[in-house]
Amino acid sequence: MNNNPSDTDTHSNSPATSALAASDVSPDASTGADLHLDKYSDPRAKITRSGVLLGLGVLILGICGSALSIYARKTKLDQTTKFWGPETITALQLAEKIELRPIGSSNFDPVDLSGTPSLGHLRHALLDDRGFDWNTESSGAAADMCQKPPKEGAVSCVRLRFTDPTAKRIGTIDLDLDLVGGWVGPSDGSKRVQATEWVRPKLTNYFQMIVNVERLRYDQRE
Repeated sequence: MNNNPSDTDTHSNSPATSALAASDVSPDASTGADLHLDKYSDPRAKITRSGVLLGLGVLILGICGSALSIYARKTKLDQTTKFWGPETITALQLAEKIELRPIGSSNFDPVDLSGTPSLGHLRHALLDDRGFDWNTESSGAAADMCQKPPKEGAVSCVRLRFTDPTAKRIGTIDLDLDLVGGWVGPSDGSKRVQATEWVRPKLTNYFQMIVNVERLRYDQRE
């Protein structure tokens, strides 16, 4: 009987043992650079004609949606140009100085609106065709429609004075607004039109906010 362990160890490398040793080799060593080879051949990653057409369809819909959004936001000037005239349209677009003045029963000190917040929204509201109910256009002054303020301190009628002292692109342009009824028109009293129900409260809130801020500033100076 051979009791030398080294002799038994030497002959213990059976085929089964060799196979087991081979199975212990890391899979990374056998695959090398092809770690994601299974993903390259994934049938779900195939590019089909229907997939390309679907992608093109989504792209076209996106472009059409953007174009419609731009068109919807674009200021429409057909009716307002006929109503206000080219010089007033220029004043609404480009006038350097805009002054808010009281008329009728309104009582506040004149306010320079140049550079005030939301002035761009005011310009747009008076420029866009969709801000007015053109079925209400009639002769007469907007100031004639002025009513008493609904409550003390409220603004009911105002005049906007547009000037352009530096570039001199326009003369002095005055527009009157009845905030209670929503009537607007040139201060010469030749014609008037009513703002839509959606625009009226926006005009009222804007001018009331401006006047309230100016009153607060005046009170704080005393």
